[in-house]
Amino acid sequence: MKKDKTQSRTSQSFLEGALILALATIIVKLIGAVFKIPIGNLLKEEGFAYFNVAYQMFTPLYSLAMAGLPVAVARMVSENATRGNYRDVRKILRISTAAFTVTGAIGSLIMILGAGIYSEKIVETPAAFLSIICLAPAVFFCCMMSSRRGYYEGLKNMYPTAISQVIEAMVKLVLGLLLSWLVIYVGTNQFTSSGVVFGTACDSEKEAMSIIYPFASAAAILGITLSTVFGAVYLHLRYHIKGDSITPEMLSNAPAARGGKDILRSLLSIAIPVSLGTLATTITSFIDSSSIVNRLKNVMETDGQTIVQMYSGITEVATDIPDFIYGAYCYAISIFNLVPSLTTTFAISALPAVTAAWTLKDKEKTKQSIETVLRITSLVALPAGVGMSVMAKPILQILYPDRVLGVEIAAPALTILGIAVIFVALLAPINSMLQAIGRADIPVKLMLVGGAIKIVTNFVLVSVPEINVKGAPVGTLLCYVFLFFASMYFVCKTTELVPNIKTTFLKPFGAAVCCGVAAFLSHMLLDKLIGGRIATVISIILAVVIYAICLLFFKALTKDDINMLPKGKKFVKILEKYGLIG
Repeated sequence: MKKDKTQSRTSQSFLEGALILALATIIVKLIGAVFKIPIGNLLKEEGFAYFNVAYQMFTPLYSLAMAGLPVAVARMVSENATRGNYRDVRKILRISTAAFTVTGAIGSLIMILGAGIYSEKIVETPAAFLSIICLAPAVFFCCMMSSRRGYYEGLKNMYPTAISQVIEAMVKLVLGLLLSWLVIYVGTNQFTSSGVVFGTACDSEKEAMSIIYPFASAAAILGITLSTVFGAVYLHLRYHIKGDSITPEMLSNAPAARGGKDILRSLLSIAIPVSLGTLATTITSFIDSSSIVNRLKNVMETDGQTIVQMYSGITEVATDIPDFIYGAYCYAISIFNLVPSLTTTFAISALPAVTAAWTLKDKEKTKQSIETVLRITSLVALPAGVGMSVMAKPILQILYPDRVLGVEIAAPALTILGIAVIFVALLAPINSMLQAIGRADIPVKLMLVGGAIKIVTNFVLVSVPEINVKGAPVGTLLCYVFLFFASMYFVCKTTELVPNIKTTFLKPFGAAVCCGVAAFLSHMLLDKLIGGRIATVISIILAVVIYAICLLFFKALTKDDINMLPKGKKFVKILEKYGLIG
């Protein structure tokens, strides 16, 4: 039985909530790196391609469940909590839990029934079939989590979301790596002792590994599915043990709740466009997984010699060249996804604040909230994107030291994706604002245009033998540049508010350029003097220091930003003393 707290309900400020989620995301991404990098090295390019084909089919459904659906719940909870409708708040949780359970079951069924068609006909990678099947149940458990995550986020309590994310990451790390390693260990031992792998006779180690990789990929994927089970169980237990801090007094003073059908209708009217709009930040990965291998196979049939000449030695290490190239490209995508996953936390935390200000028709507070989230996101996205672009190859060499050819393929892609990541990272908070002010339909409409740009670019450029996979990041960049500027236009038009361009974008951009120049020049020098990983690490550290100094020099941080931090007033006094705050 859940317990109601006797004290008043407490909540976190936007930046406090963002910091909680950001810290959790950093921990999750560090754990994820410990998972993904060994998995990439364990499965090699071909096995990693199977892993990513399954993951990219799952990603849109995951985004709906873990980004779209919680946003819808958070918006409704925040709006009703702001008005004191706490009976409605509790009822929203009950109805959303039931509705999303059904949604999760349907999503899992779609993956199971579509696994064969997707793997064989769309991406033309039949070996990914088993991985897709193993990942399908995760959709159900993600939807189970989404209602409670959104509920707590709407009440401005980010701890449950943060803790559940860390639990997921830990379980995925331990079970995913362990299960995948066991499959490879058993398979290779079978081949060594009998020349047979999982019932199939093999003439060479290369042939044996081509049989092992699909099963090893599925085992790693199974670890991800089990991690969602643990996350769902944690949130269920937390709610029933610790409650939600809505007191009996708050409930008794609240008006009677609306009817269940009315709440469900409102929830769906928000959830459907919000969920579809959330796909905007994942659509390019899905298009890539659906088109790159297909286009590369077409190139191999028409002018395969050009590909073989471009990537010297690929015929010696790859049983399937298109899958190998796509697997190498996924090395770049894994790094590219790090920054948007961090800035999404700002979007999650900002939504209740913007919703509350918009509900109260407080234009000054609305503008302040919009400027704050865009500025904070810019402070993270701009240096990360610029640094990723100028340091693409050295970063990949650190993470995948043994995958020489894979790094050569991935590095040019990451250079372009580094610029694209800036626009992707900023898009999530902008879409969150549109959802907060009741225009969740706009991201959906814009996504259709952005997706069309990406599809056409992929189809044209990847089909050119001399360009091949390097055309995919160009499509990603064009897609998100359009989505960023179009979405920003509609935020300004709908709210009739224009954020301060200088403090929001230009100052962080100036500091980011200095950061990128420092990283590039220092690495160029240090690589000649000491070389290797040490040169890369020192260059990154130096760039971060230069960026921090430039932020203070340009006065890119404002008093409001610092005040929202724990003990922020103390930091404000110090920075004001030296004239280092905007």
